[in-house]
Amino acid sequence: MQTLSLKIEDDFFPHFKAIVDSFVKDKKVRIIENELPANVIVSCVEEVHRRVAEAEKRIANGEYYTQEESEKLMDDFLENKLGIQR
Repeated sequence: MQTLSLKIEDDFFPHFKAIVDSFVKDKKVRIIENELPANVIVSCVEEVHRRVAEAEKRIANGEYYTQEESEKLMDDFLENKLGIQR
């Protein structure tokens, strides 16, 4: 079975979806849901903006890590939260 990723213009999407839905109904196409693992957290834009503002405030107050400390924290985060070693 083949897979294909597409970007579709917003104004054409309803028509395209109707076509795809008919293929799904005829069992010619199967829609694959791209689900993230349960342990992955996706932040909304507002949350990212809030966290960036907090970080900028800490930096302005002189509360920041050295490059070495930052690298260690990033390594720990990647390994413990995402299972990635760099």
